[in-house]
Amino acid sequence: SLLLLPTVVLAQYNSQTYPDPRLDPLQCGLAFPGTVCDPTRIISDEERGKIAQRIQQLTSVTAPIRNTSPSCALRPNANLEIFVAVIDKIGSVPNAAVDIEQFANNLKRKYQNFQDVGVCDTSVLIVNSRQDRQVFTVAGRDAKISKATLRKAFERNVGHFKDGRYALGLEGMIEVIVASYGNAHIVQTPTGDNFGGFDQTGSTHNTITQRAAGLPSVLTTDNKQIVTERDIVEVEEADKVWVQIMQLALARCGNDRSQFTGSVRAVVEEAMQISLALISDTRYNSIEEEVDKHKDILGIREQAWNSAASSFLVPLYEKYTGNLAASPVKSCPNPNVLQKLLMRRRI
Repeated sequence: SLLLLPTVVLAQYNSQTYPDPRLDPLQCGLAFPGTVCDPTRIISDEERGKIAQRIQQLTSVTAPIRNTSPSCALRPNANLEIFVAVIDKIGSVPNAAVDIEQFANNLKRKYQNFQDVGVCDTSVLIVNSRQDRQVFTVAGRDAKISKATLRKAFERNVGHFKDGRYALGLEGMIEVIVASYGNAHIVQTPTGDNFGGFDQTGSTHNTITQRAAGLPSVLTTDNKQIVTERDIVEVEEADKVWVQIMQLALARCGNDRSQFTGSVRAVVEEAMQISLALISDTRYNSIEEEVDKHKDILGIREQAWNSAASSFLVPLYEKYTGNLAASPVKSCPNPNVLQKLLMRRRI
C-alpha cells in the first residue's frame, strides 16, 4: 500500500507574484486588508496580527504630523505608510544567489501601482527573507528616513532575527522608523522669550510650586485679568484635550493673544515629540506591559508607576537634579494632555 505523508510546501515568490495584503489579505495571512504579508506563514497568526495592529497604532500617532517634503505639498494629509513582507525565499532556484534589494524595490513600486517618481512617496517596505537570511528596508524619499536610521533600526534588532524571533525584530524596526519619521517632519518651534528663562542668581534653595487639584473659583493670568466663576462653562468632551493644551500654553507662555497660536503649537509639538520618543522607549513600554499583563488587578497602573519610580525615575531625578532645577518650563504639564496623545498607541 502507498503511505501518503502530509507535507508543507513553501512557495517561493518574486516581486510580480508576491501578494498585496490590501487586495488579498487572506493569502497574506490576515483576516482583513492591511500592510503585512506572510503568505508562507513564517510567523504565527497572532504575531502577524499584532504587527499589523502595531503599524495601525503608530501611524495613527504620525497622522496629525504634516509632511514637510515639497513633493507632498499637494497632499497635506500624506502619512507614513509601512509595509512588511515576510517570505521564505526569494525566487525559485533553491541555492541561487538573490538580490533582495532589487526584490524590495520592485515590490515597493508594485505596491505603489508603479507611480511616477516625482509623486509624494512616504512608504517604507521591510522585507524579511528567512532562507536567504536577509532583511532589507527601502524608504520613500518623502519619508525622510536616512540609510543610517534604517541601518540602526536593523542593528538594534539583529539579535531577534538571528534567533528566529522575526516578529519581535520587525516590530522593533517599525518603532525606530516611526520615531524617525516624526522627528524628521515635526517643525521645531524656537523657544523665545515667551517661554521664559530660569533663575541664574545662584540660589541654593530647592523650590517646588504645587497646584491644588480641581478648578479654582478665580483664575489670574499674567495680565492680571480676573475670571470669575460665571465665566467658566462646562467643557464639552470633544474639546477637553484642546482646552487642557491651551491652559498649559497660557500657564507657560502668558496671555499675549499675538503669541497664542504659536504657544499652543509649541506645546502640541513638544507633546508629540515626547509621544514619539516614548514609542520606542523600553522603560515606558515596561510600564505599559506590566499594566497589560495584570490589568485585572485593582490599582495595577499605580503599582506599575511606583515600581518605575524605584527602578529608574528616582535614580534619574537624583542623577540630573541640577538639570531639572534649571528647566525653563514654568509649570508642570498636565499628564492628561500627554495621556490623550499617547492613548492611540495602546490596545
